[in-house]
Amino acid sequence: MYRFLSTACFTVLSCAGALAQGGALSWGSSGDWEVLIDPDVGHGCFMQKAFDDGTLVQVGAVPDRQGGFFAALNAKWTEIEDGQEGVLTLDFGDAKFAGDALGVIRGGIPGGYAFFDNPKFVDEFGKRSLVTVTGKGGQSVEIDLKGSQKAIVAVRACQDEQPKQEP
Repeated sequence: MYRFLSTACFTVLSCAGALAQGGALSWGSSGDWEVLIDPDVGHGCFMQKAFDDGTLVQVGAVPDRQGGFFAALNAKWTEIEDGQEGVLTLDFGDAKFAGDALGVIRGGIPGGYAFFDNPKFVDEFGKRSLVTVTGKGGQSVEIDLKGSQKAIVAVRACQDEQPKQEP
């Protein structure tokens, strides 16, 4: 069964600047996950982890859009172009989320970024031990989610400390 990250799908971001850049501030950590604050998206807190294969995964809040994001970057993904639109599937086994994603290049490293407004995605991300992310051309990467539930709790605590966004 597919569940969609936003009401219909991931929403392609017209402004890729919402992917945390060099201006992110460290808030703390939770196990192997680092927790940071991105002032450029309404003080959105996010977690990130670098994996042995070179993949950097980020998941967090985008308060100025009332949602969140999932991003994965890897220097080996040279076929990805900045601004390129594609489809992304996150397979947790018995739960799948799919939709549109946007190619981004951050610090010379290519990857994909997807905005979501479905809180069930974060719940699945936290309670699972593994997710398979499949992008353009069917290429996929398995991500070990060990410690992600505690990191999500830390991201939520970080977000609670941030200035509230006006609707």
